[in-house]
Amino acid sequence: MSRKFIASCVLIASLCTLAAGAQETASGSSAPAARKGDQSIAIIGGGFIPLFVLDNAGTPVSTPNMSPGAVFGLQYRYMLGKHFGIGGSIAGSYVTTIGGGTLFLAPIGLSAAWVGGTELLEFEGSAELGMNIMRLYGNGIISPYAKLGAGMSRYITSSWSIGAKINWWFVPELHIGAYSNLNSYANFLEFSVGATYHF
Repeated sequence: MSRKFIASCVLIASLCTLAAGAQETASGSSAPAARKGDQSIAIIGGGFIPLFVLDNAGTPVSTPNMSPGAVFGLQYRYMLGKHFGIGGSIAGSYVTTIGGGTLFLAPIGLSAAWVGGTELLEFEGSAELGMNIMRLYGNGIISPYAKLGAGMSRYITSSWSIGAKINWWFVPELHIGAYSNLNSYANFLEFSVGATYHF
């Protein structure tokens, strides 16, 4: 089964989750309104698509030479108020290269999010910064990264919700000294589905 087919299936599942949630009304929900001190833990998984790569001069590389892969992660959030939360995440993702290699990424970061919605549906916009461990062909490097994302979830009980999210990843590969000409700036798109436990 090809990775492109798997990525397509995950995208379809994400869209179906969003559509199902959007068709529901807020009546009869047992989900409480968010308040200061609320916490949540989410487990996510989905597809990971290479978008484009910029070289050291900021010029787009004509062919990124990477194929779609997968992403999984664990996210924590603490609400500072009704609409604003902070937290962190740890994730793992991979894409394959045209040469048959596999690029692994393992970011660990801190995040901030705006959260709003109705009793049943929750919408969010988030930003994340952290450090990323990359490995390809046995060589590794640690560099900063950034994420911007948006998502929607639906409460199925007062403690659990399911949803979908899209994240844009900006992943620099930074070198110093004589190797600084090898700097590059990769951009990826993550689309994922997940389950969140609220407490």
